[in-house]
Amino acid sequence: MKIGDIYDFTNNRIRIIMFDDKEVFYQTINEDNTFVYAKYKTISYYRTPKDYFRKTSKLIKSLAFTEKELEIHRPDLPLRLNCFSGLFWTNKPFEKETEFNEFLESADISQEELKGLKSSKVVIFPKSQQQSNKKSILLENKNGYLSGKELMIQCFGIQSEYVKSEKPYFSRFRLIPDGREEKRLSGIGIYRLGIKGNVPSYYLGGEISMMELESEKSLIVEK
Repeated sequence: MKIGDIYDFTNNRIRIIMFDDKEVFYQTINEDNTFVYAKYKTISYYRTPKDYFRKTSKLIKSLAFTEKELEIHRPDLPLRLNCFSGLFWTNKPFEKETEFNEFLESADISQEELKGLKSSKVVIFPKSQQQSNKKSILLENKNGYLSGKELMIQCFGIQSEYVKSEKPYFSRFRLIPDGREEKRLSGIGIYRLGIKGNVPSYYLGGEISMMELESEKSLIVEK
């Protein structure tokens, strides 16, 4: 599997945007192999578990990304970063760097573990604790790189508006035959969403992605 490969998947012609060891991101394409949403500057990529994709897809042909496609979609950037368990987003931003350092130490996370992004711009979507995307924020660094610490301090500030101190987790509810099922996801993480204004976009979540949450039965709250 390579970036740009064209597959038959769920009875659709699709093209691989990016992937890691857990998920595959893709977009549908036309018969001439152009993206259906090529003219859109804001997109949330389709995604599916990598194992499922391998079992149910069929390669049609390989087609490398053009320079323009590489520039827009940035498949070189990680699909997930700074995913940690045993903590949650705070309901207040960090006023000083020393406060953030102390928070990391209390969570047993070293500064060296924080990963940055090799991009001068990135759009961050905070989430409500019921998993809806909230108003996005554009982060910029003229040096062309957002360090791990800089990125995380900014993200904690962005997410803090949507965090209740008495609820250190995200919730996902769904109706089931005998009532309602709830899953709770703690931890923190930053996950690729797509592009917004042709700038890479990410959402703020828990220790695993929201897609992984759907199939993770261990997070179901016992009644």
